[in-house]
Amino acid sequence: MANERMSVTKKVHTQTKARCTGEMRDELLGTASSGKGTYVDADLRNRRCFPLDERQSAAELDAVLQHHHNLQEKLAEDMLNLARNLKNNTLAAQNIIKQDNQTLSQSMRQADLNFEKLKTESERLEQHTKKSVNWLLWLMLILVSFTFISMILFIRIFPRLR
Repeated sequence: MANERMSVTKKVHTQTKARCTGEMRDELLGTASSGKGTYVDADLRNRRCFPLDERQSAAELDAVLQHHHNLQEKLAEDMLNLARNLKNNTLAAQNIIKQDNQTLSQSMRQADLNFEKLKTESERLEQHTKKSVNWLLWLMLILVSFTFISMILFIRIFPRLR
């Protein structure tokens, strides 16, 4: 069933293609098929034009040339404006990139300075933590302990009055 459909479709396609090819051949060669009546305007295409006045044809030619010249000038101006805009945009992008690079380099220098400061402070902190507990700290610890024990003894010796 599918093969029959494909063959019918191919037949119709081939017939349509042949008919279109024939019509295009007739149109290009200028031969009108009289039996089918497909080309009514075949006579119009084969007519010869009356010779025009040379001045009128020259004026028309000049007008066409002037029109094309004006179009070319307009296109050239448009291209020039686009090139200027592209140049301005490129210069603006270049300036922005330069500013970004300067900001980035300043940030990198500041980060390096901060890293150096952090390094010196961490070394100082490390030295401070490596130091043994100094004698003033021991003295304060002993004083606090003595005060605590004295308070407990004082409370035991002198109980609350009733």
